[in-house]
Amino acid sequence: MELGTWSDWFEAVGELLAVVVALFLPVYQERKQKRLTRQRVKNNIQRLVQSLLSTARANREWETDFQTLQTLMRLYGALLTDERGEPIVSLGEQLVVAIAEPSPDQAVIKDLLAELAACK
Repeated sequence: MELGTWSDWFEAVGELLAVVVALFLPVYQERKQKRLTRQRVKNNIQRLVQSLLSTARANREWETDFQTLQTLMRLYGALLTDERGEPIVSLGEQLVVAIAEPSPDQAVIKDLLAELAACK
């Protein structure tokens, strides 16, 4: 039995590598996309919360930002396909409730933002 030439072996190894890349590249890209989506949602939540805390409640901008935060949480929660995003949704919903209070507790909001920042 012949083992073949070097070119046959290089061709076989190249084909094997091509198959491995074709199988695992989509998985890698999907994980990367989910990670980027989680990061964007976290950044948007943090930005909106900071804006809400620095704006007077009677201001129209405050109402717009609060509605945007609520909408973001509803959409991300409904479209969530990543179990790593569940803590982000939970913390975001807790932030919405905390900010909606007539007199928001700054310490609670600060703690929730710290937990949100720690989410990966």
